[in-house]
Amino acid sequence: MYEARLWLSKRGRIRFVSHLDMFRLMTRAVRRAHIPLWYTEGFNPHPYLSFLLALSLGVEGEREPIDIRIVDDAFPMENIAPSLNAVLPEGLVVEAVTSPVMKPAVITWGEYEVTYDKAEIPAEDLTRALESGALETEKSGKSGGRKIMKKVGVSEHIRSWSLSETPDRLLLTVVLPAGSVLNLNPQQLTDAVNAYLGTCAVVLRAVRIRLLDANGAEFR
Repeated sequence: MYEARLWLSKRGRIRFVSHLDMFRLMTRAVRRAHIPLWYTEGFNPHPYLSFLLALSLGVEGEREPIDIRIVDDAFPMENIAPSLNAVLPEGLVVEAVTSPVMKPAVITWGEYEVTYDKAEIPAEDLTRALESGALETEKSGKSGGRKIMKKVGVSEHIRSWSLSETPDRLLLTVVLPAGSVLNLNPQQLTDAVNAYLGTCAVVLRAVRIRLLDANGAEFR
């Protein structure tokens, strides 16, 4: 038995497939590809597939890690990607398969590219919002066993950002919290920017480029 880490890209319309449906989709793909995965024990065994950090609905991913265990040592790691890519739907591609280097618990940040229409939010307004230090959003939480909505400071949790532009588009590259302690996604950032500016800017495209550890090193 050996462990392998799949690096999956998720592009196009399939970004609207939920995390739960992605798990079902990948489970079926593994079976169709005849990959000898380890199955969990118990009353209802299922193949071991561990999505290390779920993507928000509507967000594309360039390098999404999925951990698997192969029970047959004779099945070469280099056969995993072509076997899966032959049965995966359009928009999903296993870009690489490697041995795991870092533990999932070290994931702390996610780096995103977020595209906006300049007609909805000019560069100077977006810059002013990001530099304000006053961005907030609402996230669901619990209090006394009840679900509540609570305010979360966004500005204080942005690790870094940069802005580039074309004649009609803005491209924001931003590093946001990811992992078990706090998660912020591009839509929550955009909601905070809109609330601060009093605008209604829409995310045209959001892509998670990579995951990082606490020191900003790329997760491997």
